[in-house]
Amino acid sequence: MKAFKAMFVFALALAVSASAFAETQNVKVSGSLDAYAIARDNFDLNSGNDIGSLAPGAALTGGTATQRSDGDTYFMSITQVQVSADLTDNVSTVVNVINQRDWNADVFSAGGANATQEFDLMLDLAYVQMKEIFYAPLTLTIGRQDIVFGRGFIVGWNPQDPANSIQADEFTQIQSFDAIRATLDFNPWTVDLVYSKIDENSHNPEDDRDLWIANVNYKFAEYNAVAEGYWVGDIDRAGPNVGGATRTSDTHTVGGRVQFDPITQMTLGAELAYQFGDYAATTGPIRDRSALGMDIFAEYRFDYVWKPMLGLQFVHLSGDDNLGATTEEYGSWNGSFRLPVYGWIHDYKETYFQTAQTTDQVAGQNQNHISVYGSMNPLEDLKLTANWWWFWNDEDVAGAGTSTLNEDIGTELDLAAIYSYTEDVTFTFMANWFFAGDQYLSPNDDTASEYITEVKVVF
Repeated sequence: MKAFKAMFVFALALAVSASAFAETQNVKVSGSLDAYAIARDNFDLNSGNDIGSLAPGAALTGGTATQRSDGDTYFMSITQVQVSADLTDNVSTVVNVINQRDWNADVFSAGGANATQEFDLMLDLAYVQMKEIFYAPLTLTIGRQDIVFGRGFIVGWNPQDPANSIQADEFTQIQSFDAIRATLDFNPWTVDLVYSKIDENSHNPEDDRDLWIANVNYKFAEYNAVAEGYWVGDIDRAGPNVGGATRTSDTHTVGGRVQFDPITQMTLGAELAYQFGDYAATTGPIRDRSALGMDIFAEYRFDYVWKPMLGLQFVHLSGDDNLGATTEEYGSWNGSFRLPVYGWIHDYKETYFQTAQTTDQVAGQNQNHISVYGSMNPLEDLKLTANWWWFWNDEDVAGAGTSTLNEDIGTELDLAAIYSYTEDVTFTFMANWFFAGDQYLSPNDDTASEYITEVKVVF
C-alpha cells in the first residue's frame, strides 16, 4: 500500500511538472567571464605625494599615507550567468546574475569591510517581457532591465557597485534600471514610455528618486535616417535634508536627435537638449535650472580592405560660474545617466577618484570637448581603435582667493587593440593617458596613465 501511494504521488508530481514545463517553449543559458589586469598611475595628477587616488570626499583607508602607492596594479574579474526563457503567448523572461570583484581585495578598507561581499552573486537583470499585450503594437517590459535611447546621450547608463567590491567602478557591468517600459511599435514610428525607481530610500514618497521617460522615434525609409524627440524627468527627492525637510531637485530634459547617411560611407548626426527644473544644494536657496547639452558628430568609413573609419565629434555640456549661495539660474548640466565615455580617465574625475587640486570641478558638466577618433582592422581578427579629446571649460572655475582657473582642462589619448582569438574568446589591451592642461597647477599637473588587459569569454 505504501509503495502504491509513493508511486501515485510520484506520478502526480511528474504530471504536474510536465504540464508546467510544457509552457516553456525555449530556454537559453548564456554568460561571460571577464578577467582584467589593471595598472594605473597618477590618477590624482600628483606623482610626488605617494597617496594614490581617493574617491571624492573619502577618508584615507587601507593604511597610512606613506604606505599607499601613487600607482596601483591589480586584477579584476566579472562573471555573469544569464537564463532566458520563451513562454507561451509572446511572453519571455530574462534573469542575469553577476559577480564582480578585485582579486582577493577584501582589505579595501583597514577593517576589510567588504570581505564577506567579495564573492556575492548580485542581480543585474530580472524582467518579464510581454509582446502584443492587450493591443497588437504594445510590448510591456517589467523589472530590472537595461535602457538605452539613441546614442545614450541622455539615458543609457546607471552604474552600480552594490558590494563595493571593485575599485574601477567605471568598468562595472551592472548598469540596469528597475523599470516599467511600454513600447508602442507603429512602424516606422516607435513610442516608449518608461517609469524607473532610482532610489526608494525609506518607504516614504518624500525621499524617493524617480525617472520618467517619453521617447518618440521615427525611422526613415532612405539614407538610414532616424529622428527622435524626448522628455526625461529626473525627480530627485533623495537629496540634501535640511532641518528635517528634504530639498527636491528636479531635472526635466527635452531634446531631439537626428542621424543619417548622406552617402553609404558617411554618417552625420546631431543631438540638442535643454534642461529646466529646480536645483537644491545643502545650503542656499533653491535655484532654477537652465542648462544646455549638445552632441554633433560625423563619421566616414573608407572603402578599403582594412575597414578604416574616421570620426569627428563636438560635445557641449553647459556649466555654472557661481556654485555658491545665489538665486541665479543654475547652469550646470546634469548627465547622471549618460552612456558614452568621454575619456576613460578624465570622464571620472572627481566622481570615482580625486585629483590633488581641490579647485577643479566634476567632469561631465561645465565642459566642451572636441574628439577625433578612428578604427581599422589590419587583420581579420584584429581591430585597432584610437580616440583623442581636448577638454575646456564652458564657464570660469574659481581658483584660490578671487582668481579664476585657466579654462584648459587637458587632453586625453585612449588606444585599444581587440583581438578575436575565437568566436568566443577576445583579448583587449587598452592604454589611456590624461595630460593635465593649464587649469592644473604644479605640482598637481602630472600625466595620469592607465593600462588594461582584458580576456573575455562568452558562452
